[in-house]
Amino acid sequence: MIHERTHTGEKPFPCTFCEKRFASQGELRLHRRTHTGERPYHCSICLKSFSRHWHLKTHLEAMHSEVVAGFTRKKFPCSDCEKSCNSAAELRDHQRTHTGERPYQCSFCDKRFALSGTLVRHERLHTGITPYHCSDCGKTFAQQWTLTTHMRTHTGEKPYSCTQCDKSFVAPGELRRHTRIHTGEKPYTCKDCGRHFSLAGTLQNHKRSCTQIISLSSYCCGLCGRDCHKMSALQIHMRIHSGEKPYQCSVCGKQFTQKGQLKGHQKVHTGEKPFSCPDCGKSFAHSGAMNRHRLTHTGERPYHCSVCERSFNQSGRLREHEKIHFGEKFDCPDCEKSFTRASSLKNHFRLHTGERPYSCDVCGRGFSRSQSLRLHKRKHESGRKPHCCNSFSSESRRV
Repeated sequence: MIHERTHTGEKPFPCTFCEKRFASQGELRLHRRTHTGERPYHCSICLKSFSRHWHLKTHLEAMHSEVVAGFTRKKFPCSDCEKSCNSAAELRDHQRTHTGERPYQCSFCDKRFALSGTLVRHERLHTGITPYHCSDCGKTFAQQWTLTTHMRTHTGEKPYSCTQCDKSFVAPGELRRHTRIHTGEKPYTCKDCGRHFSLAGTLQNHKRSCTQIISLSSYCCGLCGRDCHKMSALQIHMRIHSGEKPYQCSVCGKQFTQKGQLKGHQKVHTGEKPFSCPDCGKSFAHSGAMNRHRLTHTGERPYHCSVCERSFNQSGRLREHEKIHFGEKFDCPDCEKSFTRASSLKNHFRLHTGERPYSCDVCGRGFSRSQSLRLHKRKHESGRKPHCCNSFSSESRRV
């Protein structure tokens, strides 16, 4: 197909930096480097870098022919460990893992890095530069590997296969996290309660709800007995009891007890989604939402019921489930049914009263539950004729 384009003249891949077009993604990728300055091919002898492999090959033949002729993959051993490197430059970079040297400092913040390439990628967080563009959907990325992983969502390619089951993944990190389900490896430990987790994101979620926090001082709430590690934390906690919400959204007027809550809420209005899934590229407004999403890639269910063997991928779903074992029961006064939530009883009771507060704005049919209305509306949207006989509906059969 690519060869045929040399005859047809078709060039379906446009450059987002200039007006040039190309017949293949490979040609476009090479051309982009003239704009981004990327030079991924490095000479191991003099450390010069090049945008194309054949440029490096020409350089070696012209400038280092004698060295290349006698070069038989000389190894450069590390004096601190057993690792051997293929070049002096590679050895120099490796030795920084022992010395802790970080000579490359970010010009926007105080962070320092051992490798120049790591600094370049980090500074894109400040500048917002995303030089790598998806030719299928137009989405942009700060790093080449993120684009490569994203492109697999279009092609369906999943090159990383689990050796212990039939699952395949688009990225090596996704496979690595999935493998922990089989091995039981849990490298992330909560320093407060000692529990172990297989994902860093799961540990962060756990820390927010960990009830065994070691109190660093004696700032105790006089109303509920909760210990806070500092005075400012106690002051924020007291707003739960007082109802004080000093932070107000300037767009919709909604109020919050903490500044961080307001900042997170404002993303609803701005549409900002700064947290991207490294596995598929999907973006989220909050880091917690991204961490919950990542569990869909690994299949991990880190929240386990202490009574039965069921497990869940979100702590909220576990809490809802545990009401079956421990929670208050809400009994229907008209029949023998009981429910774990008051809202479930309210929905059920409408079957006895006949109340249908949710109406379809297309045909006027009423429903006792909002979910039933949503399912009904899909029939209008799909062009199917909804079953609108109110005398014998699926809801009436549930009573």
